[in-house]
Amino acid sequence: MVVLVDNEGQPLFLPNVYTTLRYRDVGSAATTIEKVLRSIGMAYLWAFARKLDLHQALCSEEFLSIEQCEDLAFFLRLDRAAQDRIVAQSVNSKVEKITRLEQVRPRASLSLPRTMISPVEGSFRIRTVANFLQFNHERIKPNASAKLQQNLTSAREVAIVNLRALEPRTVSSDDGDALEGLGEDVMRVLDDAFTPGSKSNPFQSSFHQHRNSLMYWLFSETAMRRSELRYLRVEDIDHASNRVKVRVSKTIARTLPISERSSNEFHSFIMTYWAKIPVKARRHGYLFTTAEGGHISLGAINLIFREVRRKMCLPDDVSPHALRRTWNDRLSRKIDALSPEQRMKPEAEKQIRNRINGWAKNSNMTERYARRHIREKADRIAEELANNIRDKEERPR
Repeated sequence: MVVLVDNEGQPLFLPNVYTTLRYRDVGSAATTIEKVLRSIGMAYLWAFARKLDLHQALCSEEFLSIEQCEDLAFFLRLDRAAQDRIVAQSVNSKVEKITRLEQVRPRASLSLPRTMISPVEGSFRIRTVANFLQFNHERIKPNASAKLQQNLTSAREVAIVNLRALEPRTVSSDDGDALEGLGEDVMRVLDDAFTPGSKSNPFQSSFHQHRNSLMYWLFSETAMRRSELRYLRVEDIDHASNRVKVRVSKTIARTLPISERSSNEFHSFIMTYWAKIPVKARRHGYLFTTAEGGHISLGAINLIFREVRRKMCLPDDVSPHALRRTWNDRLSRKIDALSPEQRMKPEAEKQIRNRINGWAKNSNMTERYARRHIREKADRIAEELANNIRDKEERPR
């Protein structure tokens, strides 16, 4: 269970109640709750820098002013290093006598280098904190007369609306700049780089080559996420039926088919390498470990792909998640290649894609994960149309 704590390690009441009721009790993943709590934690960090007791402010009649919400929105759009510098300056600041406004202006604008995060991330943080404020506004009623309570409620709502209005506007990128699956030429390079014994393989030991190869093919064949693959146990892969069980998932647990070849490679890896790790070191039961038996981390999985990118001079978007998008492109091409009588209806295709990717039945993630196929199909149709128009123009009249 993910919990937000203060600098003394004590759980913060309001944020944890909020995420428990709005996220954990409805089945949200721990990674989602952690991301929400990190954003709310930044609001508490801002309050600390401004010498404000946020818990007391949310429970009081005053709540937060419009000016405080504007300052909070600016703080949330900074990266963590800039936030830490602001907090450090507030802790070490000395009380000075200010006689002119010019004494303050240079210090506020020049003393701290500030780095803004992406509009998408900034928008998420501000929206998350605004939802948290709205939650507390609705549950905590001011202890005042009916008329005054109405005025206080109106002031709170105006402050929250103002905070939401400060979300940076995110503009959708052109299809050419959108994240897509990898091309088949890149996939052929990766196939070779992850093959044990290949000259292109950047890893030295036989253990690492075979472990990384198995990881790569599971990513390629199942559209599995990093966090899902990391928590696979030995018993989750059924060698007899060529199935892998995804128990720990950001979204939905599921059982996925794998190729017979990958199933055989799994069995070979277990017998040749994993079983020879000391029993005490592999007692956790996870399939993917270090050579010493420690449970592999997400950072280590990323490092594997960074090493392959460096060795093969591949672009930065070659990553485990890129293989997830690539799988969706390949599924689209597979469905398009079916004969008309075999081809399924669009809704059936969407349900198949949602199930294998671990999305909810009503999810609209399909379009996001098939961008390359959609773009290529649109370009092909547009090219045929352009040629038809030109051919028609060149025909003798």
